[in-house]
Amino acid sequence: MNVEVRISDLLALIGRDLSLEELEEHLFLLKCEIDSQINDVAIIEVNPDRVDMLSTEGIARALRGFLEIETGAPSYVVRKSDWQAIVDPSVAQVRPYLACGIIRDLQLNDDLIAEFMQLQERLTGTFGRNRKRTSIGLYVLNLIKPPIYYRTEPPDMIKFIPLEFHTPLTARQILRQHPKGQEFGKIIKDFPQYPLLVDAENQVLSLPPVINSNDLGRLVETTKDIFVEVTGTHKLTTIHTLNIMITALAERGGVLEDVEVVYPKERERLPNLSSTHRELSLQNINQIIGYDFDGITVKKALGRMRISSSVHEGIVIVEIPAYRVDILHDVDIVEDVAIGFGYDRIEATIPQLMTIGHELPMTTMLRTIRDLMVGLGYQEIHNYTLTNTRVLFEMMNRPRKVVVEIANPKSMEYHVMRNSLLPGLLAFLGENTAEELPHRIFELGDVVTVDLKAETCTNTGPHLAAATVNSRVDITAMKAEFMTLLGNLGLSAKVKKTSNVSFIKGRVANLFIEGKRLGVIGEIHPAVLQNYGIEAPCVAFELEILAEWIPIMNC
Repeated sequence: MNVEVRISDLLALIGRDLSLEELEEHLFLLKCEIDSQINDVAIIEVNPDRVDMLSTEGIARALRGFLEIETGAPSYVVRKSDWQAIVDPSVAQVRPYLACGIIRDLQLNDDLIAEFMQLQERLTGTFGRNRKRTSIGLYVLNLIKPPIYYRTEPPDMIKFIPLEFHTPLTARQILRQHPKGQEFGKIIKDFPQYPLLVDAENQVLSLPPVINSNDLGRLVETTKDIFVEVTGTHKLTTIHTLNIMITALAERGGVLEDVEVVYPKERERLPNLSSTHRELSLQNINQIIGYDFDGITVKKALGRMRISSSVHEGIVIVEIPAYRVDILHDVDIVEDVAIGFGYDRIEATIPQLMTIGHELPMTTMLRTIRDLMVGLGYQEIHNYTLTNTRVLFEMMNRPRKVVVEIANPKSMEYHVMRNSLLPGLLAFLGENTAEELPHRIFELGDVVTVDLKAETCTNTGPHLAAATVNSRVDITAMKAEFMTLLGNLGLSAKVKKTSNVSFIKGRVANLFIEGKRLGVIGEIHPAVLQNYGIEAPCVAFELEILAEWIPIMNC
């Protein structure tokens, strides 16, 4: 994820004057990189797991530790306030969770407001799953009358002036007319009632997760005090999002205050920025890294990563800041030890146990299959594992099946994992109709299928697909080539006629190996060829490759 920063602002927050080369070096050791730089503006690529560094404030905080200007877990004081946010039971089925906080005495300017907006968008776009899981709102505190109410209302009953607009719109109109409504309205549009945040005087704060009010949610240079809210569908993620956002604001010198969030059956004061604790053994750290650290070195290394720690009788007790939501396992702490110590300082050693590397049996088998296909006169191609449902199903005239989909795709051209190789082969052939016939191509690659009994609910395995396009094609000739391939692998197959909407009726068969239906072979239906723009007849097959064949091939 890229973050735009002003270098002068970053260095001011760090508190040290660094050359661009020094800054690049330190960022690189923190798993970041300056992607580009024009005058005072730099684009810094941040490792996706460090969502707390998706802002100038977060990057500066990490660098202050790495440069040993400030070490150990930062301390954030949260004062108690009398503000409340009351959660109505009606939001439970729509967007059930709310987290709030207050920050006072900020000195804002246009650049700083832009920084906050950037963090807001980056955080909800990644950690918040493009606002589906969490969304953030920032408001001018002194315009709001507490308590805050979080409830739902019918979309036609909700009416306010959305951000960057000048006339009131209903919620339904916002979803149709406002750019943010068009982009994010799909998250709530199917619910009979929409989530809504209002204050004690029924002033609308926002229509989460779509858009804030232009009256209360528009920060300006004179704004001193800010009310921060996060709504979401997952409670822990909602709280973590608030922690990251509000600690970044606190890095600008603001004073934090809490808000009591009142649910129907419980209440809590947020933000809660208490550190969490974890224990791990010094022996385990050394074993994973492959180095002999003592307790003092580990403590210093973690301090540089803004993690406080103590060591007692070989046990390392770590204090993890509330914003470090990336630490999920002991190995994440171990990684921070290695980074804090410096990968460049860890000396390379020759392992005491010497082994000889060799090719995996599956790799050997796939290489053999690839060589045989080339020997049969086919040319290999490689398609992306990601594709789209139009190529997989509509163009193949197949009914749609459940496939593995990307939750937050950047493009609808690549939004699902392929469950078959043949559609990709035909798409490739359709893009190369200008080339001289015949076309004889194959692909050997992984497909991903849904399997609810598997640990990950998916199975990933290799398939082989081949296709021939010519003015005349012969399914018998391809069947003979297929049998030749299997014979060289020490396998045999039976062919049984079947029906398949992607192939010509009466000219398609299933492939059975040792009693298992593992593939299909046949002449592609003219309607499918037309869908892909292929102008000549085509015969093709696709076969699932099984690991149990490895002993047969002596791989």
